[in-house]
Amino acid sequence: MQVSVQTRLDLSGGNHRFDHLFHDYAELMNKVERTIHAKLKAGREWRGDLAISLYKEFGISAKLIESAYFSLQGKLQSASELAKLHATELGDKIKAKESQIEKKTKKRKKNRQDLSKALLKFDGCMAKSKVLKDELDIAKLDKRIKTLQRYKSELGKLHGLRKKISELRHNIFQLGADLHQHKRRLETLRHKLKKAFARIKNPSICFGSKALFKAQFNLEKNGFASHKEWRAAWVEARNSTFIIEGLASAEFGNEYARLKPREDGLFDLELRLPEALKQHATKVKKVRKRDVYLTAIEGLSFTHNVDLLRESLIEETSVAVRFKHDDKGWRVYASFKVNHNEAAEDYSCGAIGVDLNAGFVSVARTDRFGNVVETFDIPMVTYGKSQGQSATIIKQVVVQIVEYAKRHNLPIVSESLDFAKKKRTLCDENPSYARMLSSFVYSSFDTALVSACARHTVFHRRVNPAYTSIIGRTKFASRYGLSIHAAAALVIARRAMKLSEKLPLSFKERVVTLPLNDAHHATLELPVRKKPGEQGVGTRHVWSDWNEVNKTLRRALAARRPSRRKRRRSIPVVGRNDLHSMVCRSRRDVLESSSESSGPRVGPGAMVSTVKR
Repeated sequence: MQVSVQTRLDLSGGNHRFDHLFHDYAELMNKVERTIHAKLKAGREWRGDLAISLYKEFGISAKLIESAYFSLQGKLQSASELAKLHATELGDKIKAKESQIEKKTKKRKKNRQDLSKALLKFDGCMAKSKVLKDELDIAKLDKRIKTLQRYKSELGKLHGLRKKISELRHNIFQLGADLHQHKRRLETLRHKLKKAFARIKNPSICFGSKALFKAQFNLEKNGFASHKEWRAAWVEARNSTFIIEGLASAEFGNEYARLKPREDGLFDLELRLPEALKQHATKVKKVRKRDVYLTAIEGLSFTHNVDLLRESLIEETSVAVRFKHDDKGWRVYASFKVNHNEAAEDYSCGAIGVDLNAGFVSVARTDRFGNVVETFDIPMVTYGKSQGQSATIIKQVVVQIVEYAKRHNLPIVSESLDFAKKKRTLCDENPSYARMLSSFVYSSFDTALVSACARHTVFHRRVNPAYTSIIGRTKFASRYGLSIHAAAALVIARRAMKLSEKLPLSFKERVVTLPLNDAHHATLELPVRKKPGEQGVGTRHVWSDWNEVNKTLRRALAARRPSRRKRRRSIPVVGRNDLHSMVCRSRRDVLESSSESSGPRVGPGAMVSTVKR
């Protein structure tokens, strides 16, 4: 297991000269690294002749050249891995966009078919209304009222068809515009995917970060008064860190940066300087008839994993030393490997399940039969915190869990989740869960848990988290009076112990009541299941049944939610005023004709009354 310790250098007083030393050292090492990168990009291969030319050019040893090369390879590998992740995300976006285009294309095709049918109906209604209008002009009084009613009915159909045609035309136009934009977006994504694949094979990096490099094109917006001020920040960022690789055969695990333990618990850092930095040396000694330039910083104090560092230095393990400059000064990081005794996998006394949730961690302890013994939640709110604050909170929570497991001599079981894939489907999750996946929490929690278990010799296992929440909600929440999350932690522990996950016998009734997260309950009507004797051997996994339960629960939860459909935009319909005027004219014609006829007079009130009936 890789372990890193760090401390901040106190460069006040007489140690102020080391600040100039580290800046010159960082500038030299980063210049070597950039030179190696440029030569490799130009087509050179990393061979002895290239390294020898760099020895003479920069006046440094082979080990420091090797350290610069390994540092460069680490950055290139990181860029390549990020390009792979980006390519995977782009591939998922392309699939989603293609599916969206396919659905909208089918919808537009259906709307066009509906429009053709509506236009045919409209032509038929138009012809029929024209016939009725002609009949209305020559109809006698006793038939004119019925003809007028039929005519008004046809006009109403015409109005409905006009509205439908207008909506269909608007939808077809809108779908066409959407498809145009979707296709443009699809081509953009495909172009980005092509570039991502190219970066995987040939990764590129910008020393000092691309964001800071682009800041020179808008100095005022990025807080720089002049280009000279930006360039100073740019040079500082490019030369802010360097690493000296360790060597197991060397004294104290490093040939050029040696941490020497003292009896008082502190450490002295002895630096062997290259020929190019000999002016900073405070001591010169002969080694194999060659001058070796040395300087030392005394009294370094490390707060974490000091015993592991001391053991590694005594055992002559390879210790890599990194120097990093920030706003407060210089930090020193020492990285080394530690071999821990592996804990045995033993569930004879039970297990401890861990379920990670938004803002807290649920822990459940079981006995050897899988029955719950104790459950509790540990707060872990990292929202709004910095990365350093989040890391501290996570480590404190992990230490509590591991110490609890060690006190009871039980293994820890957690979920094995692909959060990179989960993050690509954030639109399907609730905001708090999506925020959790997007934050620093998940990857750090798993890493910290594995590290703490290794240090404390506690066995740790990951299990597939499929259906843990629905199983816990269904089988154990009501039975033991647990929360949904505590019940899920219990299921995680039981899964590692390989205990049964079959549906409970109460599910034979097909109507089941389950607890919800808001202290309410939902009644589910489950689908009809075959009897165990009617099912083929090995043809159905128990998770298939839980999948049906999960789908039924989702439908029940969806039915409980209030409708959130957006109001449709009102579409102006051509011909509404024409329809109103046509009806008014037709009614006026009927009244005038009735007043001029020789038959009995029909007043306006009687006319309206007859139409209403």
